[in-house]
Amino acid sequence: MLAKYFFPVCLLMVGGVALVLPSGYSLGFYLLCFAGLAAWFKFRGDLLPADAKLFLLPLLIYAFVHAALTLNEEWALREFGNYLPFVLAVFGLWGIRWHKPKPDWFWIGLSLGAIGAAVFSGYQALVQGLRAGGFVHPIQFGNIALLLGVLCLVRALVGSRNTWLNAILWVGFIAGLAASIWSQTRGGWVALVIIFIWILVNATKNWTLLRRSLIFAAFCLFLLVPSLQSNGVVQSRIAEATVELNAYVETGKQDTSVGARLAMWRLACSNISQAPWTGHGEKGWIALRESAIEDGRLSAFSSSFNHLHNEYLNIFFKRGLLGLILYLAMFLVPMVLFFRPYLHHRSVEVRSLAMAGMVIPMMYMDFGLTQTFLSHNSGRVVLCSLWMCVAALMLNALEDNQAHEPA
Repeated sequence: MLAKYFFPVCLLMVGGVALVLPSGYSLGFYLLCFAGLAAWFKFRGDLLPADAKLFLLPLLIYAFVHAALTLNEEWALREFGNYLPFVLAVFGLWGIRWHKPKPDWFWIGLSLGAIGAAVFSGYQALVQGLRAGGFVHPIQFGNIALLLGVLCLVRALVGSRNTWLNAILWVGFIAGLAASIWSQTRGGWVALVIIFIWILVNATKNWTLLRRSLIFAAFCLFLLVPSLQSNGVVQSRIAEATVELNAYVETGKQDTSVGARLAMWRLACSNISQAPWTGHGEKGWIALRESAIEDGRLSAFSSSFNHLHNEYLNIFFKRGLLGLILYLAMFLVPMVLFFRPYLHHRSVEVRSLAMAGMVIPMMYMDFGLTQTFLSHNSGRVVLCSLWMCVAALMLNALEDNQAHEPA
């Protein structure tokens, strides 16, 4: 009985406890991976099957090359841990494909995780008067909650029937957005409207024009509500960002969140050309930052920033063009060649998982505009965890669909 429900419960935990327990985002992931590893040792099998190579290889190449560049700069065992999730995902994917748990466990877990994040963040914001962050950095918390909510939206729209699963998914979507708002995270919302439009266009492709128009109008109204509230969190954060931007443009003021980011981006861009192919490394940024603070190019406000608050620029500066290309390929190759072919599959389950597989990297590329998401353990594990699950479940759903086709 325990073995029967072990994989499904772990699948539920991937999203379900991600933000409500300390390091909760790791729990379901590592349990799945090590269970998959144990099962593989017993039964063996191809760890890189042909149907999964376009998903797994870009992740592994990114991890191994970035690890090599990091270790070339400084040999330290702790650096292996930063790239271990990308390797373990191979065994997690194998385990899910071997056991074949139902996808509903994964979707329910996402909903429960988003709802739990909303309750936790609401308590921190409304009762304790804090900037909500759960057990992680508020930016990471807000973006991960937002991601959980948007994935709930994907499944709710694709499987648009009125079922109990869809009801909890819609609640999960709203909860994920609420948790993100209470975390006061701004950067994750930068490209969210574009992602929403992409989801709506693809998820409602077979709907009538009237039904599509109504859902588009409802979403526009829903997204406008937070911004129309007087003295709300959304308005205050937008106003704050506007003031900080104007202060930097007009007076060069750097000792603000926006001002520090813009100053660091400008400094990094002016120095990339000195090591364009493999980058300056982590130590190179620290040395440049300290030098710039000493001669006044950067404010002392930036003294604690070990990264550039922009994933693309951070990787380009530290790991060069090679690192940036592999970073982009890790996202774009699985999106275009692995998930996209099944985006309009006749099976609701295949279609929703394929769309989720494309939305996850879209959201990460959005987060990367103002945050180095993969510099944090939570960012790396959540990426590998969610992406591993949707890839394995999609391949299982494809096999199941083919098995039920008439001969």
